[in-house]
Amino acid sequence: MKKLSPAFITVIALIVVSGILFAFFMKSKLSTIRTLNAGIAQMNVSNEITASAGQEDLNFLNDLFPRPGSTAEFIESAYMISSRYAIDDIEFNYKDRAFISLDTGKILKALPSSGVMPKIIYRDSVKINFNSDYRNTAEFIRELQDLKRLVKIESLKVQNRMTSLAVEMVVNIYSAEETNALK
Repeated sequence: MKKLSPAFITVIALIVVSGILFAFFMKSKLSTIRTLNAGIAQMNVSNEITASAGQEDLNFLNDLFPRPGSTAEFIESAYMISSRYAIDDIEFNYKDRAFISLDTGKILKALPSSGVMPKIIYRDSVKINFNSDYRNTAEFIRELQDLKRLVKIESLKVQNRMTSLAVEMVVNIYSAEETNALK
């Protein structure tokens, strides 16, 4: 047999050592890539949870501040609530609309004519008159305040009659053009 030259053995040894070093290098790089992929997957899950929570917040705002002009929907809901209790002679009277500036918090009676639309919330006032007893009046008011939309009782006047209570209340309901303006 031929004797292998020392240069050939050195080259083979260098190739084997280089292969082993390259394998360790690739193993560390693959480990880093796996760690990065796991981090990206976790971020995606976190983003999906955040997006889901963001959508829930947006849905909550849409319920709390529905679109303007939904006063009729409120009156319909209040009428349905009144039908569950002994509420007699119920009347709804639309009073007025005001605009609340989100920038200043001030109530505007009219929108500015400057052409620049401020971020606002609409406030519609509805006067409700009815006759009922104490318990049904309390339940009616509780259910009005439990509606998903923002409802605020501005005033409440109660007169005791022989057989029932005469109730006059002014309720403010709120709405917004777009819930993105509320953020």
